[in-house]
This record gives sequence, C-alpha cells and structure tokens, in this order.
Amino acid sequence: METAGAALTAPDALTRLFGDFLRWEPIPPTNARALAALSAGLCRLLRDEVTEQLDQKVPALSGLAEDWRRLLFPEASDEDFADGYAQAVTFGLLMARAQGIVLADGLDRVAKALAKTNTVIGGAFRVLTDDVDGQEALKTSLGTLTRVLDAVDWAAIGKGDPEAWLYFYEHFLEAYDNDLRKLTGSYYTPPEVVTAMVRLVDDVLRDPARFGQPEGLASNEVTLADPAVGTGTYLLGVLRRIAETARADGAGTVPGVIRAALKRIIGFELQFGPFAVAQLRLLAEVADLLKVKGTVPADVHLRLYVTDTLGNPYADEEYIPQILRPLAESRREANKVKRAEPITVVIGNPPYKESARGRGGWVEAGSDNAREPAPLSRWMPPPEWKVGVHSRHLRNLYVYFWRWATWKVFGDAAAAPQARADRRGIVCFITVAGFLNGPGFQAMRADLRRTADEIWVVDCSPEGHQPAVASRIFQGVQQPVCIVLVARTGKADASKPARVRYRALPVGRREQKFEALAELTLDGDDWIECPQEERAAFLPAAIGGWATYPTLHELFTYNGPGIMSGRTWVIAPDGWSLQERWNRLIAERDPDRKEMLFFPQLREGKLAGRHINRIVHEHLGRHRTPSMSVAASKCGPVSPIQYGFRSFDRQWIIPDARVINDYRPELWSAASEMQVYLTAPHDRAPSGGPAVTFCSVVPDLHHYNGRGGRAFPLWSDSAAATPNIPAAVMAAFSSALGTSVSAPDLLAYIAAVAAHPAYATRFATDLVQPGLRIPLTTDAALFAEAARLGRRIIWLHTFGERFVDASEGRPAGAPRLPAAERPTIPEDGAIPTDPAAMPDTIRHDAATRRLHVGQGHVDNVSPAVWAYEVSGKQVLTQWFSYRGRDRSRPIIGDRRKPSPLGDIQPPGWLPEYTTELLNVLNVLGGLVALETAQADLLERICNGPTLPASALHAAVAADTTKAPAARRGRRRVAAQGDLLGGSDP
Repeated sequence: METAGAALTAPDALTRLFGDFLRWEPIPPTNARALAALSAGLCRLLRDEVTEQLDQKVPALSGLAEDWRRLLFPEASDEDFADGYAQAVTFGLLMARAQGIVLADGLDRVAKALAKTNTVIGGAFRVLTDDVDGQEALKTSLGTLTRVLDAVDWAAIGKGDPEAWLYFYEHFLEAYDNDLRKLTGSYYTPPEVVTAMVRLVDDVLRDPARFGQPEGLASNEVTLADPAVGTGTYLLGVLRRIAETARADGAGTVPGVIRAALKRIIGFELQFGPFAVAQLRLLAEVADLLKVKGTVPADVHLRLYVTDTLGNPYADEEYIPQILRPLAESRREANKVKRAEPITVVIGNPPYKESARGRGGWVEAGSDNAREPAPLSRWMPPPEWKVGVHSRHLRNLYVYFWRWATWKVFGDAAAAPQARADRRGIVCFITVAGFLNGPGFQAMRADLRRTADEIWVVDCSPEGHQPAVASRIFQGVQQPVCIVLVARTGKADASKPARVRYRALPVGRREQKFEALAELTLDGDDWIECPQEERAAFLPAAIGGWATYPTLHELFTYNGPGIMSGRTWVIAPDGWSLQERWNRLIAERDPDRKEMLFFPQLREGKLAGRHINRIVHEHLGRHRTPSMSVAASKCGPVSPIQYGFRSFDRQWIIPDARVINDYRPELWSAASEMQVYLTAPHDRAPSGGPAVTFCSVVPDLHHYNGRGGRAFPLWSDSAAATPNIPAAVMAAFSSALGTSVSAPDLLAYIAAVAAHPAYATRFATDLVQPGLRIPLTTDAALFAEAARLGRRIIWLHTFGERFVDASEGRPAGAPRLPAAERPTIPEDGAIPTDPAAMPDTIRHDAATRRLHVGQGHVDNVSPAVWAYEVSGKQVLTQWFSYRGRDRSRPIIGDRRKPSPLGDIQPPGWLPEYTTELLNVLNVLGGLVALETAQADLLERICNGPTLPASALHAAVAADTTKAPAARRGRRRVAAQGDLLGGSDP
C-alpha cells in the first residue's frame, strides 16, 4: 500500500485505486509516509471540489468562506479558503481516527466527538462541516475521505517508531502541493537540533551566574512560547526535558510536573495542517507522561492557538457568528497572550521567506490602535548609515519572527537600560544566517547587542551557500543556517554591549554536526569572541596576519554590483536568439501582450521603471539609446554585444537602456578595449576554485558564480587614462617596494595571489567573516614574479583579449594549450547541429579523458578541467546548461513567470557553441596548469614581509588630491547595495 499511497497526488489516481468507494474495501496504509501521501491525495480531491462549488456560488460555502476570511485570513482568496477548508477537514478526520472515533457514524457525530477533545482543530472541524447544504455540495469528496480514512489503523501506523509523525506534514505537502511548502517555508527541524537547543536554553536558565533557576525549564517561573509550532517538535522537546528533570525526584513526580508545565507552554501556528499534527503528537506525548491510557483527561488543556503570530495583538474584536466562536476564541486568547502575558523563553524554527514585504503583519506595519511604531522600524537602518537597498533583506519572514520574539521577551527596554533587569529572558532560534554579517542588518545587530547580555552563534553551515545536500541541517534548504541564543540575565553591566561568541559545527555530513551539537556547551573552549562594536558582524574579527592585510575594497576607488537586466530574454548565448526575440516583440500588435512579452518592472502591482511606453534618455557608454519607447519602435534592436554573463561564460546582451533595469552607468562609461573587470564574492566567502575572476566585457550582477558579488574595473574611464585605484595606494605600495607600480601591475598581482583554489584553502578559517584581503608583499622580486604570472592569468580569463604580449607567450586571440595537452574533437566526435540531435547531456569519462556532449565528444579533457569550479559552480556544467536542449531555470527573485521571449532559441546546436566550448576548455586547462605555481607563490608571500593595511590607511588619509567624483561614486555604490534579482540554480 505504501507504493500505491505515494502515487496518490490527484483525484484520478484515487479513482483508479479505490474505484467505486461504495463497493471497494480500502486497504489501509502501513506507515506514516504512506498515510501522508494518501491523505494528500484525498485532500486535493476535497480542495478541488470546494473550488468548483465556490465557482458555482453555492451559498453555504460562499458564506462560510467570507466568515473564514473575516476571522482568520482577511487576504485569503477563494483558492486559499478551499485549501484551508480541505486541510482542516482532512486533519480533523485524521485526529478523529487518532482518538478512536469511527467516521462511518457521520460527520455530525464525528464533529461532536472531536469537540469534546478541547482542541482547536476539533472546533474548526465542526465549523466547516456543520452546514448540511455544504455537506451535500461536497458529498462525493467527503464521502471518499471518510470511507478511506475510516480504514486507517492509527495504532499500527506509528508502532515501534517514536518519531513516526515528525515529518508527516512535510511528506503530506510533498504530495499535496510542494509549492505551498516552499511558499510557507515549511521545513521541519531534526530532533537532534531541537534536543540541543532545548538543552542549551535549559542550561542557561539553571546557571547560578545567569538566571539561577535550578529546575530550568521545569521552573514555575519560566513561561515558554514557540511562535511557529509547525508539527510541535520543539514543544515535545521541552516537555521531554521537563520530564527528565522531574524524574530526578522519582517517576511519580512526572505527571504533576507536566500538568503544571502545560500551563506555561504556549504555541502559535497559522496553518491547520501542521497545527493538527502538533496536537496529535503532543496529546500522545502528554498521555504517555501522565501515565493514562487512551485520551488525555478533559481537565488537561494544551495552550495551542491557531493564529498569525505576526498579527496585531491589539486588534479590536468584531461581531463573530456563533458557529465561528471556537476559532474566534483561539484568536482572542492568542492576542491576549501576545499583548499581555510575560514570556521568558521563545524558541523555535521560524519560517523563511525572502522578499516578504507586506507579510509581516503588525510587526512590519504596526497598527492604528497602538501608541508604538511598528516593531520592525526599530531595526531599519537610519539614512546616515548609507545602507541603501541592503535594508530590503529585513523583509524576510524569519526577521519578522526575530523581531516579534525580542519584542515579546525583552520589550523595548534596551532604550532604557535601567529597565533591563525587569525583562529577563531568552530567544533561541535556528534561522538562515544572513543577519550575522549582512550590511542591511546593522541596526538589528546593534539592537540585540544593546538589549542582551550574552549572545551565542552556532554556524551550522561552515561550507557556505549551496553546500552538498548530505551536509545540510535542512536537506531542502540551500542557504547557510545558524543557531543563535540571545540571553538577558539582568546581571551584566547594562551600559556595555552584549558579549557575542561564535563557533562553527564541523564541515561534513549532517550526522557529524548532530554529534557536535550533542556535545556543545555554552562555556566550552571552542567559542571565538566577536567584535564588541554594536553594528559589527556576529562573526569573529580578523586575527593574525590576515588582520593586517588590506581588504580588496580598499585597493580600488570604485566597486559596485554588475549589470542587473531584470529580464532574462535580453541575454542569450548567441546573437541570433536576441535578434529573433526582438523581432517577435516588435511584431506584437496587442499592447497588453507586448507588455507581457517585454516583462515590465512592477511595484505593488503597478508599472514602475522599465516598460514598453517608457522613454529612456540615458545611454550605455558608447551605445546610444533610441529616443523612442519600445512600443513605438519599428526597427531592429541595438546590435547585441558580448557580455560577461558568468565566469568563463561569455554571452550576448542587447545594450539598450530601455530594456535593462539597473544598467550601472559607471561600468558602461568605463568600458573600452583596454578595460578589465575583476569580479569577486561580496557577502559570502569563496569555497573553491579562484577567489576572484576577470573579464574584458561589462559583467553581470552575478558574474562571479551566479550569486551576487562585486565588480572592480581596472580603469575609471574609457580612455584607460585614470586608474580605478587610489593614487595614494599606488604611491604607498610603490614606496614600500622601492619601485614604481602601475595599475595593471597591481591587478595582475591580485590575480596571481587570489585567482586559484589555494587562496580559499589557506584562509578558510579567516574567511568565516566574508570579505577578501590581499597580502601585499614588500619584496620587489616576489612582486615582479607575481605580476608576471598574474598577467598570464588575466590573459586566460579574458580569452586572450587583455594583457596580450606575444613575446611572453600571450598572443592575441583565444588561448590554446600545447598540442599534446590540447582538447580536440575527432572526426567521429563532431557535436551534431541537427535539431533532432540537440545535446541534452554533458558528462566526463575520467578513464578516457573524454567529454561527452550529447552525441558528440571532445578528447583530451582532464578530470581537473572537468571539475573546475568557481565557489561551488562547476564551470562546464553551468556553461552547457545555457546551451543544451533544456534551458529552463527555477524562478528566483521576481516570482512572475519569465517572458516567453526567453523560449526563443536556436533549434539546434550552433557551430559557434563548439568553438566557444573549445575556447573554455583551453582556458581552464591553462589555469589548472598554473595552480601549483600560484599556491607556492602565495605561501612565500605570506611567509615574507607584507605591507600592513594601516600604512595604506595613513597614506589615503594624508592624500589631499582625492577626486570628489571618485568619492561620490563610491557613496552611490554603497547606497545601491546588493540588488539580488535572481541567481543560478
């Protein structure tokens, strides 16, 4: 039955499995995962029928949907109501089976029996099934649902597996609606992580020097809340920890301690599905701890509430229909808790959802009936910090929950240090780690430092962004995550910022991380102190030689993000595609259809920025923008030019300011046949391959490796007359070397030092705090050696277009390896250009050193070239992914479906693709051959004398010739920040 159940993701599958449910005897599933898949199929059947009845304006359901919206979800559409209805009824029936209630007796009796369980889901079930007309309208799906679930043997499902229900809702969503799981951030926490977090909180409470509560979480003075209960794993962990404490005085004390603890343990959850699972799990656990058989006694209540944690706790009560009063009471009680009840500990795993502007409720927007401003406003950086659009990263669900938790536990007592002792407490969350060092989170970090006494940071993703799946705490989450515990004991000096300590879990599989968490203590020797400056990152400060090296940013006058087109169709691997896409756009006569094809910028659903009727007066350097709107255009596009799309992936772009959202004028105005752009990661550390890369053409926002970064031009102008390196820096470095240093020399030196894998390996510990530093040797001979090597590296990175010198073995044109090492395509290996044979795979055979591209192949490709990466992005597979048969991409950033223009591409493999592939293979082969020399050179530089950053700082401070334009440009870039418009999968 498990196999059959796993396939039940559509009503037709249910029909095939069960046939006529009136005659067939359903075969019950045998484990929780199969039951989740079966329930998902049944729930979808009900949801679809509810949607159909709403479309037909069935009064019973339409009225109920309106009441539902008014009470719980004001913004809910009919589709949202259908989903909520289906999940509440499905999980209500599952709860009934868990309580031993027979479903065949009819929904009325089921509802009455569930109502006696004193659970919110029981009340919701009665609300949703009370109307006879509504039941009649949904009789097909409700009949199937009750018929099938009545056959479930609940006791058999979880027998022998204490965590059978741990991932039940996650498995349910996989089969029911995986997009809903992503939308709601529904990824549930492994019990090993929960156990460790609960233990650490308990330890802080028990510590005599901190909270001095010998009973820890079992103390009657400690009230705890999980603001995003999910399936109840944290509250289960807390109950088990309290029971463990009680057993020290004898097993007979456990029931009384648990009864008392249930009055102090609170949970909020917005979604009915996980809420129901949490109730099921907690009721079963409480029954076990109370040593009762069957259901929990009627006088035992769980303080679980269906509510929006982020919603307004001061909301006025409106008239509520009698039928909705069970749900209204849940919301009313939840608001009372949020508004007035002191909470000592908030713990949990809040949902993650970036670009969540407008979803933060009262925390984000505040309310008219409260005197205080919106809590989030406290964490918005002031204009004088010049953080700019970085602050948009605060609009994330997990940040809203962090702000709610600190408001609830600590209040805003940080504004009045003398009141700190009155608001003691702990917040312990596992969330994504962006706030640890992101510039947009400076006010958040400053507020936490002012508010707390101690902060502990556990880095759970030392591998960085998109680590191997086996190493992830949450297998489906690519972003780095961390556990952070913030405590205010009231015993520390309120005038000093909180002490922040950091440690990373071991690099490796998640099982190793779980083992490390089990051994973790808050006063161990492995913690590293973080800076005390209020706005500083929650990461260790630079130490040793690394701390003396200047940052990459300090070596350049200007740096900023690369080009962000805002629409995928204006970039392609070939010029033919761009010409055809433009022709299709211009040929469209329907204005609405043309706007959709163009893919306009929207703000709050309205046109903003680039759209077909916008006339743009700016030019892209020497590329002139037509003086008419796209809608009025009758001619072909501005001629496509080569574009630095990704490291070692040169593509093409339409250089027209009308079609590029953020075109970065500084980069276009400085473009020339002599320009070189260095690109590097910005808010994350390099993890493999070169730490910096180079290109000769204007680079994309995500040029470095598909995930943001910064671009550093060599020259500030198109004449290549003014270096983009401060004159004071050049002078100080030349003085230290005793020889004149040119801007190209310094860029080449940086290439030799940082554009290879040994850089990230050598400085792995230092790079915990993102930001590259460059050791500047004061040995003139070493510098000359590095500059000579670096010129070859840049020549390779730019495909032989820059730093050309035939006498040094760097001729103009695409680089080629020596004949014996050169990749070649034999006569029988030609990559077919026939559309029917369009390549759809690329793979490498290490034994034969053959690269297979669809039905063609390239010989003499080394394993090192095949594996060449730029911080986790394998160059060849990424390069091919934009040229093979399937070029689809996950939707990242703007959640709208991309323009259909992007689907216009060559019907077959182009000969120019083959030429470029050979170019890339030769470039990568040349770089691999230099890596040993670069690693040796870096070692010698770091072991010798280097110029301290302080010397450069002094030189820049003493320079009275700094150009005002350069300073303005730098401020402008700082204000632009990271515009993350999408990244590679």
